[in-house]
Amino acid sequence: MLGWLAAAAAPIVIHLWMRQTHRETAWAAVRFLKAALERQARKLRLQHWILLAMRTLLLVLVALAAAKPLLESGLLGSGAPTHRVLVVDASLSMNAVDAEGTSALDRAKRLAIKLVENARAGDTYSLVVMGADAGSPLGRPTSDAAAAKRAIEAITPSQGVADLAQALTTTQRLVDSAGEIGATQRQEVVLLSDLGANSWGPLAADEGTTAAEAYKKLDEAATISALDVGGSPLPSVAITSAGLVNGFPTLAAPIEVLAEAHVYDGQEVERVVELLVDDAVVAERRVTLSGDKPTPIDFVHKIDQPGARSIAIRIANEAGAEDRLADDNTRYVAVTLRPRVRVLCVAGAPGAADYLADALDPTGEGAFEPVIVSDADLPTVDLSEYVCVFLSNVRELSGPEAERLHDYVERGGGVAWLLGDRVSPQRYNETLGPRRETLGATPRPDVRLVSVDVKPQAAEGEEEVASDGTLMPGWLSPSVAAPSYRVDPLEYKHPIVRPFQGQERAGLLNIPVMRHLPIELPKSSSATVAMALENGDPLLVTGEIGRGRVAVLTTAATLSSLDPATGQAWTVLPAWPSFLPIVRGLVTYLANDAGAQSLLVGQPIDGRVASGSAAQIAVEGPTGGEVGRVAPDEAGSWSFASTKLAGVYRYGPAGDVPDSAVAVNVDSAESDPMTVAVELLPDSLTVRRAVGDAASESAAAAAPTPIHRWLLYGALALALMEPAVACLFGRGSG
Repeated sequence: MLGWLAAAAAPIVIHLWMRQTHRETAWAAVRFLKAALERQARKLRLQHWILLAMRTLLLVLVALAAAKPLLESGLLGSGAPTHRVLVVDASLSMNAVDAEGTSALDRAKRLAIKLVENARAGDTYSLVVMGADAGSPLGRPTSDAAAAKRAIEAITPSQGVADLAQALTTTQRLVDSAGEIGATQRQEVVLLSDLGANSWGPLAADEGTTAAEAYKKLDEAATISALDVGGSPLPSVAITSAGLVNGFPTLAAPIEVLAEAHVYDGQEVERVVELLVDDAVVAERRVTLSGDKPTPIDFVHKIDQPGARSIAIRIANEAGAEDRLADDNTRYVAVTLRPRVRVLCVAGAPGAADYLADALDPTGEGAFEPVIVSDADLPTVDLSEYVCVFLSNVRELSGPEAERLHDYVERGGGVAWLLGDRVSPQRYNETLGPRRETLGATPRPDVRLVSVDVKPQAAEGEEEVASDGTLMPGWLSPSVAAPSYRVDPLEYKHPIVRPFQGQERAGLLNIPVMRHLPIELPKSSSATVAMALENGDPLLVTGEIGRGRVAVLTTAATLSSLDPATGQAWTVLPAWPSFLPIVRGLVTYLANDAGAQSLLVGQPIDGRVASGSAAQIAVEGPTGGEVGRVAPDEAGSWSFASTKLAGVYRYGPAGDVPDSAVAVNVDSAESDPMTVAVELLPDSLTVRRAVGDAASESAAAAAPTPIHRWLLYGALALALMEPAVACLFGRGSG
């Protein structure tokens, strides 16, 4: 942009050209005017030079402003003291190394220290860290340069994600508090980051994001600049996802782990991928990773030891295999292996749960272990031993029983209501249904409610439910005889019915249903209908409550539910070929992959226990050993927030062997080396490249001040003054 300074010569060239076109011609009459013109020559010459200077300076200011010049701190002389807030990005992407093995975080720390060393007497410092260890290590602003340098050197690599909005808010608080320690007048913010799109994208987006609003507020109080310390030329490979194909691993069968790997430089590379169980390599294979799309990788392995186990998929560290970021080469899966998966089947009448038990375990040696109890025995059963609970043709539940089931679901359990001729719609609505105000007018229990419009099912993992403290997603009406000989699978969008897609002979589409209990969902409900009858009434409704899930089958799961008018069974579904996959699909959905929980670094591990069952919960970290203890509150809820490292965390009552586990992984979005487009960032943010030789780093550390806005103000003033001055001179010369 400085090349445009040559345009400033245009007024001078035009002036000289116009002078060359002047020719003298002898004329007697002019001699009488010469004396008068000579008297005004000096005045006219001065006016011409003033206009020429204004026009030339106008072009110079515009060219300089377009180049966005920076005023080095050394030129400030003995100006006002400066409060400088150093915001250091310590997110996962900052761990990327260059060919010399230097990470972006190391470069950022080195530049931050130079900023402190090059400061003037009277300057103060603050430090903000973005990442899993987000916060302000120095606390209040300080003038102690040695303390500031020690705090910068103590910044450690993180595996978390930078929260730019939170960092800007913290910076704003430090700027506001700077006046409390001295006469600091000038506020300066320097962000040292790799400008990763994952962190900086919200600031480049349209106005309205939290980051954009925080920046706008901070920009009114301080000068903001950014030093780009990223830019590694090495390829980047990562394991971006991993999980179990079967969400219910048992000792009876091998587990299958499916992962995806990605390479971000667009070229194919070969890598060795390993399967680890409890940190021991048990299998490996060489795979070719494509840059066009994720590469699937699967392992099958049998584990013989029960309990909480740690499984990892890892790209091996081979000699000569360059990779800019190593922390994303491993993905973890936590599993809790049991001899068999226990499912509680509550029978509201003798034989009401027999068909359920047969569908879960036809041979008596399968992965599922159904346990049948009567509804009278339900209060004495320890629900924590079961992945889900089926209630078949249960007439009603008492208030304490409903509260106990609700607590079980909120802690991650699953409950399925399979209706029948013994079910009391009125009692269900009173004890289990949503609050009446959620439906508007109070429905009459003796009048059938208008059936709901079936809404499309969201993608897997996106189902929602209104958390209104109840167990049933809607209100029941008395049973109706509305024979339906066709089931609408609603485009097979729900995970329970998705396996039937393309399997028309499996019997799902032509299940005879002669009687059912209509259910109406509140208008604000986000429960979903998985299957519907011919008349549009829901047949299977699912939803979420807390960390758990619920389901309602509006017809019976037993042939013993009879129509009092005809003596026929409500449905032949229990004897239909599709009953077994529907029941097993319900278990898979309700358990919500309970055997393989996963979080991201920085997210808390939450849990609930029965009140009074444990004084404290002990948590073991990925590297082994206890990393903390938390005490449940009065409701039995607890939360452990210190998940700063990726790996498998095990937890359980203090003093006992941990019986549960959760995987904590890095955010795969941090693996993508794509940076934010600088032109999309706010105009007031000055961005400089700060990598290379020592000279460029020293210049970057000189805390430059942008002055392009003042240059533009000057150019605007000259643009307004020049016509006025020219007009004034023209009138005077007339």
